[in-house]
Amino acid sequence: MILESMQHTARLDHRCAGCGRTVHTGERYVRAQVPGGGRLAKRAFHSKCYAGLAANASKTKTEIPRGK
Repeated sequence: MILESMQHTARLDHRCAGCGRTVHTGERYVRAQVPGGGRLAKRAFHSKCYAGLAANASKTKTEIPRGK
């Protein structure tokens, strides 16, 4: 399954869904729709956390959207 994702510059602080740390205002991050709780939810990821998630998913043959 391929889900939409986009890269943004944070206007507010966000919590990274990958590592749990803060994505600070002005920092680049990936906003991705991820499955959870029976529905799709938009989550913020540090660009590096998201890249690691995508690399790990490719090893398991799970499709993860790439940031634009």
